[in-house]
Amino acid sequence: ARFTFPEPGELSPPIVAMRDVSVGYDDKVVLRKLDLRIDPDDRIALLGANGNGKSTLMKLIAGKLEAMSGEVTRANKLRIGYFSQHQTEELDVTSTPYQEMFTLMRQSNPDVTEPKVRAKLGAFGFSKDLADNTIQSLSGGEKARLLFAIMSFDAPHLLLLDEPTNHLDIDAREALVQALNNYEGAIVIVSHDPNMVERVADRLWVVRDGGCHHFDGDLDDYRDYTIQMRRDKRKKDKKKKDKDKENKD
Repeated sequence: ARFTFPEPGELSPPIVAMRDVSVGYDDKVVLRKLDLRIDPDDRIALLGANGNGKSTLMKLIAGKLEAMSGEVTRANKLRIGYFSQHQTEELDVTSTPYQEMFTLMRQSNPDVTEPKVRAKLGAFGFSKDLADNTIQSLSGGEKARLLFAIMSFDAPHLLLLDEPTNHLDIDAREALVQALNNYEGAIVIVSHDPNMVERVADRLWVVRDGGCHHFDGDLDDYRDYTIQMRRDKRKKDKKKKDKDKENKD
């Protein structure tokens, strides 16, 4: 497996900034009072239990969700590459990787040539034969590699990766980690793979209790923190249960 992310141009920091932002769906607020910034060299991992709002925050950063209140600013000419496994559902399975990439690249450059299109696909391990197969015949890992190629074709300054390794085998995961560490732009990642988080991210943000805050420490510190939080919750629940029983008696 091969991954090669194109290098972005330089932008002045911050590339994304939020001030007192609330975000959610319809009338339901998921996250509130967000005061965050992302700089061009940031490597951030979002941590927190499922359902706490990590993917919601990623969509907000990507511009796929509008803020319900507050202010989100993005650097002029900022290009964002957004990866989510759900995007495979949006692919035309009767098309081929070459046709999809050619259509995408032609939108920004009507004179794009076949060699340039194939070079973009080749950077993610697509030979000519594989690029000319229908998408429905690709494996899960090959579809994931196609999504990486599509999301990064225009050299984004910021990569947003929501569970990027779900369908990748061990070799592909290692290739992805190396490619991300060679990439010079900013990264925000959500992953249940601790090896990837430890090797790619140098900053941790915790999403919980309807907000997001910086976590001072490494992944081991975060594990200890979550264990202590669970213990405290169990003690609190037990005290409440005992008190309710006492009042009932």
